[in-house]
Amino acid sequence: MTAKYKVVEAALERDLIEGKFDDIRKLPTEDELIEIYKVSRNTIRRAVDVMARRGMIMPIQGSGMFLRDVFQEGCVNLEVFRGMTDTFKNNRLETKVIAFDQIFANEEIAKAMRCEIGTPMFYLERVRIVDGIPNCFEYSWLNRNYIPYLNNEIITNSVYEFITSDPKKKIGYVDRVITARRLTEKEAKMLSLKEGDPALVSTNCAMFKAGELFDYSINVHNFETVKFLKLSNFA
Repeated sequence: MTAKYKVVEAALERDLIEGKFDDIRKLPTEDELIEIYKVSRNTIRRAVDVMARRGMIMPIQGSGMFLRDVFQEGCVNLEVFRGMTDTFKNNRLETKVIAFDQIFANEEIAKAMRCEIGTPMFYLERVRIVDGIPNCFEYSWLNRNYIPYLNNEIITNSVYEFITSDPKKKIGYVDRVITARRLTEKEAKMLSLKEGDPALVSTNCAMFKAGELFDYSINVHNFETVKFLKLSNFA
């Protein structure tokens, strides 16, 4: 079962996208939100907090929660990690599976995933295509001790959506490191670019709330199309 605050968050996001609050450019009061969504105060606060961290609203002390005029369309939001299916939900997203194998962790992967050498893994290579343009080439290793089942239908859609459909599996943390390098011949071919072209590379380690590292992925982004969004406070 999806947590109530996530249901409210999704409803709030939908209302924001549909322009429900455009006339006042802010959210209704907390009491009004409780009445609108028929949930507790704590649920509203959690949902609103997530929306603020995602950069969709901005709290101004004593005045309320205002809609942020931030261009987010098509941006990879570094504040949250929901996968490309969520990032590009307003675009035509296609997935081309290049490799889907069951392997065992070698020394390098075991070190990256903090597991034993020989741990069973799913290994994926996918090209994510946005509105007909190759956007990202992904390498992924998923620990089969935690994700025992995947198939072609799942990996052609959203692996994370499949994982979170199990109420016992709650994703807690994703550590991301962004680097720059040159495209390999294979990556360039997958992204319709040239070997040696620049690439922004996101290396991601995803963990469940209990701390188990279940996914290690390397996302090679098309430098001509990728946009990252990082919302910061003035300290």
